[in-house]
Amino acid sequence: MVLLCFCYAFDASAQQLFTVTGTLFKKNSPVTISFATVTNISRKTPDLLSDYLGGFKIEASLGDTLLFRKSDYTPQILVVLNRGVQTIYLQPIIHLEQVTVKETSKKLELQNTLENYKKKGQYNSLNPSVMSVISSPLSGLYDLFGKSANQARKFQKFTQEELERIEIAKRYNRPLVKKTVEISDEDLETFMLNFQPFYEDIKVWSDYDIITYIKKSYGYFKDNKAQYKIQKLY
Repeated sequence: MVLLCFCYAFDASAQQLFTVTGTLFKKNSPVTISFATVTNISRKTPDLLSDYLGGFKIEASLGDTLLFRKSDYTPQILVVLNRGVQTIYLQPIIHLEQVTVKETSKKLELQNTLENYKKKGQYNSLNPSVMSVISSPLSGLYDLFGKSANQARKFQKFTQEELERIEIAKRYNRPLVKKTVEISDEDLETFMLNFQPFYEDIKVWSDYDIITYIKKSYGYFKDNKAQYKIQKLY
């Protein structure tokens, strides 16, 4: 009889709802995952989202199964076994073929163009040294003052800027801005154009830094929107 009462009390305790809290991380990384979907698949409760720091809260009881989902990540399941704070790691989905082919094609395209400039101009270097000018006067002077060499340097500068823009767009883009702040499609383009972060900053910022930057910048943008309005041309 005592054993029966103990089992009943244990079962009642297990069924009691409490708030499960925790943080989502990118696997093998200190980077947190914001706006991931958290679902208690053991109960018919609405899905929730992790906050911009990766934190989440959801009602559950011991034995419930939680499902964590985020685009470009492998879904993760957790069975609630205790009331402690949970740490969840999501594995990124690596699209090897698509990413590798695209990046390789871009680099090859730029490199091939530079090589074509070399063949066309028949010069030795985009940045010739003083010694190369002395040791080979005709070639060295052409490298310094030749029209094709000058065009190649301009293209090389353009290439560097283009690659930097690609890196910025990977972490500062329309979906992220729209998830971070409430902004209309009409204002989105103007805001992103005027408040694009520098490449040097993007290289060292964490996801939290970028989100903080977007929020602060958008606050300033809202208060001074008139000066950023794009003029229509007729």
